[in-house]
Amino acid sequence: MRKIIYTFALAFAGGYAGIILKIPAGALIGAMFAVGLFNMHTGKGNIPNSFRTLSQITVGGIIGLNFTAETLSSLKYLFAPALILVLGLMLYCILLGFIIHKLSGLDLITSLFSTSPGGLADTAIISDAYGADTPKVALLHLVRLISVISLLPAIIGWFTALTNK
Repeated sequence: MRKIIYTFALAFAGGYAGIILKIPAGALIGAMFAVGLFNMHTGKGNIPNSFRTLSQITVGGIIGLNFTAETLSSLKYLFAPALILVLGLMLYCILLGFIIHKLSGLDLITSLFSTSPGGLADTAIISDAYGADTPKVALLHLVRLISVISLLPAIIGWFTALTNK
């Protein structure tokens, strides 16, 4: 029981630090780093499997809160772009997953979940249910998240400046 309490205390402290430091997705990343460091150094981190199910239910509920009647009605205008986006991303991510699998030696499930366009927490939770190497999926998504947040605004600004000339 003590391991569980320490793990949750560190998760809350790390999450709070991530928010205070204004890290992108700070609550998630801060908690993940705090617990990860603790577990790497002591091997005493523990969260019962029943909490994984509870976290999946919670994340599902949070995502569900984003849907409104207005969201649904706007889909008729977004059908073609959504179709292009979904098909393009799926094909690209599957191809990239196979390439990573072949080049890195990661198992195929881990490679495919690592290249999926979903959020870090959601993808890590779902990948765990499919037997992927969840820490590797989370780490690769963290690298993607930090890279996108750091680089994409500058790239978009550059493209916008080019098209406005």
